Amino acid sequence: MQENVPESYLPDDGPQLIHPLPELHYPEEINVATRLVDRHVEEGRGDNVAIRFGDAEITYAELRTRVNRLGNALKERGVEPGDRVVVRFTNRPEAVVSCLAAQKIGAVALPSMKLLRAKELVHIINNAEASTVIVYDDLLDEIDEALPDLDTVDDVIVVQRHGIEHDHADYDDLTAAADDDLDAHPTTRDDLALMLYTSGTTGQPKGATHTHRQVLATADSYANYCLNAAEDDVFGGNPPLPFAYGYGDLLTFPLRVGATTSLVENAGPGDLLEAIENHGITVLCSIPTAFNQMLSKFPDGHENYDTDSLRLAVSAGEPLTHNTFNRFKDAYGVEIYDGIGTTEMLHIFVSHREGQEIDPGATGYPVPGYECKVIDPDTGEEVPRGEAGLLAVRGPTGISYWDRPDKQAEALVDGWSLPGDIYVHREDDRLEYKSREDDLIISSGYNIPGPEVEAVIEEREEVSEVAVIGAPDEERGQIVKAFVVPIADAKAGEDLTETIQTHVKNTLAPYKYPRAVEYVDELPRTETGKIQRVKLRERERDQHED
Repeated sequence: MQENVPESYLPDDGPQLIHPLPELHYPEEINVATRLVDRHVEEGRGDNVAIRFGDAEITYAELRTRVNRLGNALKERGVEPGDRVVVRFTNRPEAVVSCLAAQKIGAVALPSMKLLRAKELVHIINNAEASTVIVYDDLLDEIDEALPDLDTVDDVIVVQRHGIEHDHADYDDLTAAADDDLDAHPTTRDDLALMLYTSGTTGQPKGATHTHRQVLATADSYANYCLNAAEDDVFGGNPPLPFAYGYGDLLTFPLRVGATTSLVENAGPGDLLEAIENHGITVLCSIPTAFNQMLSKFPDGHENYDTDSLRLAVSAGEPLTHNTFNRFKDAYGVEIYDGIGTTEMLHIFVSHREGQEIDPGATGYPVPGYECKVIDPDTGEEVPRGEAGLLAVRGPTGISYWDRPDKQAEALVDGWSLPGDIYVHREDDRLEYKSREDDLIISSGYNIPGPEVEAVIEEREEVSEVAVIGAPDEERGQIVKAFVVPIADAKAGEDLTETIQTHVKNTLAPYKYPRAVEYVDELPRTETGKIQRVKLRERERDQHED
């Protein structure tokens, strides 16, 4: 079994962590699984519903039994503290059980995105030196294809739900034969509990490591102070559990307060509306694309489904535009709380708080427990209010890469983490998003944030989706280029291009308008729904070089 933690994770090389809130002061010995599950049973909340999945309900008492059985089975099969355990599922209860079981015995859960192919899995699993894979049979084929090239995996456990033949260990057989009782391994607060790999929007996926107290801290800071998470809440949505955003929204946050998580496999906008009605979702978590799809594909969704349970919505992954915020509030009567978080930081660290007046033009304030400043990327010095620069963050979580000392050094300045986003710190203390650092377009000496142009183009009713990048240009260095997915009955062509360009010129400084517009059927996206602008930039660069 592989237990060694790379030197790149040692505290001297890691971020400067701060714990300014009393909720963030954890005992030296702590295990995240016991805090998310066992504690509720011991304190009389065992009958609370922890998970709703379709028509099924799993109470906290039942969840503890399932976690204990799988934890015992993993120990019997040789999984040791510190081992990395790959958890490969859609959003199903077994995924939650598998992560918690690994963590309870002191191992490290490594959730895997469902759409990853064998080649990608080989890179991630070998890099993490994982010993065990727990996999849904519907996603087994890529694991089987990858197996000959996996250097450290010596056990595969399959959750068989579709009758797919396999010659691996069977999850149900193992858990049925295992004991119901399990004492948690005496993990410390700084032992690793979770590894998540970046989605690869800017290159090869990197492993981000998170400790037991860092997982808990996301709930005790953001979910506690910004969402006012409570026992009677039902968290639901469609971010995948292996996505840091989804892991928090659908696992950590509800289980931290004894609330309920609503899990839906492969959820489209209609599935989300059904889940709101059937599961009584109170906090809906998604990305701007999904909110827009709910509004466009189900324009009467708020009338055809019972959505009265909703008290707020949460958005992350892509910038939330004024248009989406206002349309959703008008239709569903709740506000969307935009937030910025990253796989490396584990969850949202800038947001408005429930009860605050939301300015849709800003992401919000630093989440309680975090500090933010905007710096000059060249000097590292803080820039004046109102001036754009690179966001630097410090808090109870920070950027710690697995075995990537080169990237680790680039990700920190004086212990502050650099998520890679361009922001303005406004005079009203709010932080206003401009772009990803690599989405900043420099044209004829002007700095143009691509998402700012996207938000204006999206205001046009003819536009379904849009991505804006800097395309190489001999004269200007770069020009603003928009890739537009028009709505079904819009006529793409010169007239629409002129309409879009004029609208941007009339809304923003004229130099920000897209000098080129290309119409496409769809935009390249990661599995988490983020637009892969890097692919568009690479394509433009390749065409320019040809």
